[in-house]
Amino acid sequence: MSEMTRTAARGAAFWICYAVTVISAGVSVTYSVLAVIDGGLEASDALYATSRSVALVVMALVAPMFRSDAGLLAIAVAMTIVQGIDSFIGAVQGDVGKTIGPAVLCVVTIVAATFLARSDRMRMLE
Repeated sequence: MSEMTRTAARGAAFWICYAVTVISAGVSVTYSVLAVIDGGLEASDALYATSRSVALVVMALVAPMFRSDAGLLAIAVAMTIVQGIDSFIGAVQGDVGKTIGPAVLCVVTIVAATFLARSDRMRMLE
């Protein structure tokens, strides 16, 4: 494989992981903000969820500024955990949409992060 092809694959892996992570974080912050709107300022659980979701989406959005694969992978892992737990909560509540949606985002994030991690590992081996 040529150097140009490896570089292109690594760049594609970064941007794919970035896009998936931003989408995942965006969905998470959207649902938490909607919970705050629905429950008002008395919904302290929704407020706490929103503060954490905003932090994750901001971190995801600024990741390209530092072009750090490790940083992006850390955010992707955090979003995988968040979406996995959200899927579990949806299953416990018996809500199919709140189970399947986060589960799909969780799996897609795992695949994208694995693609990025493997492209980085392959670069180091060569």
